[in-house]
Amino acid sequence: MKAGISLVLESDIGANFAGLVYRELRDGQGPGRFDYSAYWRADNENPALTAFLKMLSERYPSPRLPR
Repeated sequence: MKAGISLVLESDIGANFAGLVYRELRDGQGPGRFDYSAYWRADNENPALTAFLKMLSERYPSPRLPR
């Protein structure tokens, strides 16, 4: 396409294509962090979601909010 930017996960940086350049997300104080969240409808009974959410919660626990 020869134009554009995209945010990718660190696990995706193994892809190598002609003209593809990776740049670290940074702010004025150094490397940045980009948080995201997901939502799944309560009436969706797909069992893949349960396994996926379990894996995410084990590997990436939610940070505790200050009281």
